Formats: sequence, structure tokens, C-alpha cells
Amino acid sequence: MTLAERIQKLLSEAEQGLIERESILRLLYLAVLTRQSTYLYGRAGSGKRSVVRHMLAGFKNLDVRTFGRRSFNLPTDPANIILFTSFDSGFPPMTSAIHAVIDEHLAHELILSGRLRPDASLSQAGLSDNIHLVISFPDSVSPNALKDLLSDAGDPKNFHISDDLKISSEEMETWSEEIEKIQISDDSLIILKAIAAECERSNVYISARRWRGLAKMARAQAFFAGRSETNISDLLFLSEDLWGKRATSEAIRKGYSDGMHDFLNAYAPDPENLRKKTQELLISAEHYKNASGNRYKTTTINGEEYICYSITVFNEPISLYAPLSRIGTNEDFHPLNALHHTETRAKCNFMGGDVCKISIDSKAKRNGMRASSIMQSNTNTSSVAAVYEDYAKLPSEILQTNDPEIIEQNKLGLQSAHEKLYEVITQTLQSLKSLKALYTKSSEFQNDPFLPMRPYKSFMDLILKRYKALSAFSKELQQYEAAIAQASTGIQ
Repeated sequence: MTLAERIQKLLSEAEQGLIERESILRLLYLAVLTRQSTYLYGRAGSGKRSVVRHMLAGFKNLDVRTFGRRSFNLPTDPANIILFTSFDSGFPPMTSAIHAVIDEHLAHELILSGRLRPDASLSQAGLSDNIHLVISFPDSVSPNALKDLLSDAGDPKNFHISDDLKISSEEMETWSEEIEKIQISDDSLIILKAIAAECERSNVYISARRWRGLAKMARAQAFFAGRSETNISDLLFLSEDLWGKRATSEAIRKGYSDGMHDFLNAYAPDPENLRKKTQELLISAEHYKNASGNRYKTTTINGEEYICYSITVFNEPISLYAPLSRIGTNEDFHPLNALHHTETRAKCNFMGGDVCKISIDSKAKRNGMRASSIMQSNTNTSSVAAVYEDYAKLPSEILQTNDPEIIEQNKLGLQSAHEKLYEVITQTLQSLKSLKALYTKSSEFQNDPFLPMRPYKSFMDLILKRYKALSAFSKELQQYEAAIAQASTGIQ
């Protein structure tokens, strides 16, 4: 029997009688094995005591000391586990005793159990930086679990753990040394760095001791799964609410989400970004294909060439700037105004040539651009879709026709756009293969002893969602291929 099989069997036996508390039990085991001080938070009757009893039953020869509100005869020698039940941050004798345990290193593992909200109570007791994990118990069980709860399967007293599966203190010491040898993978660092970045942005403090504790929990999961290096599945527990403070929890969840996005991007780009890139390349290809060899009078704005059009709206002279790169295209776009800001009250379209069709927001056309700007700032009209009315079709000022240099630029630009579009097609097909391989590889982790199933299912759904989105996009690319071939016509 491998270590992974033994731990998995131990956890399965320890879970007997615990309905919808299995993930909590496994997380508590992991906290004890990595010596992460923990606060078990939940209402009376939520199952805290049962989970602790089932967890302790999986160990042998451990020195465990339990203290309640009326017992503070603390040990003078270190114990393996010290448990404070009915934690009360407003009860000085208890908080003083907890600080004594921490300051004098009297326990390898400290567990608090209570019904007071962790964000307020841990701060009041001065323990926010000393308690590394907060495990919250649900108030009830789901309707689907009632049948098991009301049968023998839901009796927390009906469980038995085989002696040959129980963990000794000697094994814990040996495992602790082996866990430290596990390498933190680059995939894991993506998540941790994203969390660190978000915590820095949100001004959330995470101590070096807690960072080491998080890394040790990831290492432990890899170790008990029989791996020498962590992987992304060993960081999935960070998506849970484990921190007690709302600001900390929100920052870590946001960082985890950003990190997961970065992780998936390493296997396959975001489909929406690919779609946007493809549309831009198609527009570019259309521009180079339809643009003549004319050289136009332009103005440079932020390093890009623009064609200026002067119009009069409600007796008000207006300057609009359309990018030269849009000549020859057939899509609507917003020009820039005299301040070089995007003018959303106007739309332009070169209609596949160099004549610009200009449309104006109906309100601006009736009241003038300045008046409509004031009206827009004074009323909440952002949710109301603008109605554009045709204004004029204006030619672009030509400085030189059939300029050989421009003709050559168009030819090279069309060829470049064509090549980049095919790169997108190749990248998409390769990304589908990468995501499929990632999904297959990640499916192997479902039997890891300490794998949190809810975050794991969410993780697998993320992979599947991106795969489906890319698959749908690849079908769109089949339609684009005809446009690409047509855009490349004339390349010699």
C-alpha cells in the first residue's frame, strides 16, 4: 500500500458519519500535519466537536490537551496538540492562556473552536497574525443530504479507523522533513505571485510565516500524493475562505482568480483576446487590399497617421480625425475629436474606399456637440443607446496618386496581415491540444488524498469552458480563412 493509498483510506474511514463536513475534515488533517494554527468557526451543533474527534482518532500516541472556559491549568511541557473549545475573545483568562501557548511554544498545533465571528474576535484577542487558517462550518446540511443525515450513515459516532492506518508522532516528524524537500513548481508560483500582487495592491499584509505555511500546505498535498513537486492542484485550497478577515479573503480570492487566469493563458490565450486580435488583423488586411497607391494629407497623433475632416453641426465647426489605417475598410468606428479623445457622438466608415461616411448622434445633430455634451453630463443617459443619423460623405485629400512607395507598403502590409492571421489559426489549434492535455493530466489528480473537490471541480470547469470557447472560435476561423485568402489576393 502506497502512502497516498493509506492516507486516502484513513480519510475515508474518518469521514464516516460526517455529512457534508468531509472537506472540512481533510483540511483540518492537512493543517495538523503541517502545523498550521487553526480556528474552527461555526454555530453550536454545526459539527465542530465531531470533526475534531474524527480527526484525532486518526492519530496514535499524540499528547493532546483540551481546555474550556473553566480549565486553564496549562502544561509546562510542549504538547502535540492544544485545543481551546468555546473560544471567547472577551474572556481574558482564555486569551492570556492562548498567548502563553503561542509565546512559549507549548504546542506543535494550536486549534481554537468557537462561534464568534473570526474577523472581529481574532482581532480583539490579538491573534489575527497567529491563527493561519479559519475553517468555517456551514449552519446546516443541504436537502439532498437529509436522507444520509437521518440514517446510520449520519451518526458521527458510527466510525472506526483501523489501527494500521493511524498516524504516529514519529511518522509526522519524518514526513515533516520530507515535505520540506518538495519543490514549488512554476505553475504554483503563478498563483502565489498573483495573490501577492493583489495583496500589495489592496494593502493586505501576509506575514512571511503565513507564506511559508501556505507553501508547506501545498508541499504536503504533493507529498501525500506521491509527487516530488507541487502542481496547480495543490493550490486549489486557496480559493476557499480561510482567512478570517474580509479584506484578506477578498484580496486572496481576487489574486487566486487572476493567477488562475494567468495559468490558463500559459496553455491557451483568452478566446476573447484572440477574437479581438483576429478582427483587428482582418480589418488591417482589408485596408491593405482595398487601399490604392494614393498618399493622403495626414496629421500625426500619438505616432499614428490620421485624416482630418471638418464638419459643421448646429452652426458649430467640428474637427474629426479618422486613422489612415481605416481607409479601405467597411466597419464603423469612432473618430477622435479636436482634443484627440474618442468622439462617441460620431461614427465614420470608409465604405471600402477613401470616401468617409460620417454619422452624428441625433441629439448632438439637433442641439450641437457642446450642448449635447452638457446634457449628457447632467443626465444619466449612459445606458441609452445612441441613434446615429447620416451627416455627409467626405473625400480624403490626396497628395499623390499611385505612389510606388505606398503601393509597396500596402503589398507588404497585406502579406504580413495574412501571415499573422494564419499564425492565429495555428495557435488556436495548438491551444486546443494543450487544453485537452491539461484536462487529461488534471483528471489524474482526483484521487489525491487532500484534493479539495469543490475547487477542483471549478478548476476543471474552467479548463472545459475555455476549451469549448476556443473550439467555437476555431469554427469561426474556418469562415475567416476564406476572407484571409481573399485578402491575400494579389500578393506576388
